[in-house]
Amino acid sequence: NFFIFLISRFLVGVGSAFFFSSGIGVLNDLDNSNSSRNIASFNTAFSIGGGAGVIIYSVANIYVQWQLLLLYGGIVTLIFTVVAFLMIPISPMEEEKSDFIKNVKGRITSKPLILLSLALSGYWGLNFTFEEYEKPFAVALHFMQTTSGLIGSLTLFSGILGLLVFKRLSLNRPSRILPALLLLVSLSIALQATAISYYIFYTAIMGGALSVILFSLEYSYVIKLEQEQRFVPLGISIMNAIQIAVGSIITFAFGYMFSLSPYYSWVALGIISLLFYPLGYGTIRKIS
Repeated sequence: NFFIFLISRFLVGVGSAFFFSSGIGVLNDLDNSNSSRNIASFNTAFSIGGGAGVIIYSVANIYVQWQLLLLYGGIVTLIFTVVAFLMIPISPMEEEKSDFIKNVKGRITSKPLILLSLALSGYWGLNFTFEEYEKPFAVALHFMQTTSGLIGSLTLFSGILGLLVFKRLSLNRPSRILPALLLLVSLSIALQATAISYYIFYTAIMGGALSVILFSLEYSYVIKLEQEQRFVPLGISIMNAIQIAVGSIITFAFGYMFSLSPYYSWVALGIISLLFYPLGYGTIRKIS
């Protein structure tokens, strides 16, 4: 029933938060000299898996009941979780509990980290909303359900393109690249209001590619900001918490606007994503 799905969705969100925060911390421990590129590869792998999963499940659902698909997916995920648990070493505690709590409090109240998180929280809301509503918007443009699903998958698969571009962009003035890319994606998404049918293919590719670049840049900023590397996962957790809190409000508001107008709601989304960036502009320049 709906209540069970709601609880399951909540648990998936909790698991995803742990996954991204701890995963990037592990990447930094493995090779902190190439952390930005490693994060980009990490995000791209997630996008490719998501895109492939949408297609595989859509085809498999023709022949197998969705209940069994969820069961199989859970078993596969559990297997890889156990493998990861066995392979990733546990970092030893190097300080007393009181000192650890003190360090945690210091990072939760860190002004640079909070400003950095808020600066890109508008983009977090745009990206999450864009990925969730790209398929319904394709349906509103009178594409077939199958084609609409492929457009949604294209957004995820485009992460490969983002990884290739990131290898060049990340080495040259990231403090200028980030706002330029943010402006590009915001304007491109806003122009979906024109309702030009095949323009949606451009936004699907562009949005998916730039999401890998922008999220990889912001996570690399947290690594640069953090002097003690073992607290990188905590910093990323705080960033995720702030961006999810703000971004969820944006997504909720967009859902209401989309119900009124599936076209001009994109203009509002593009504008909102830019409003938060000035809050952290100084911090981003300083870190860069």
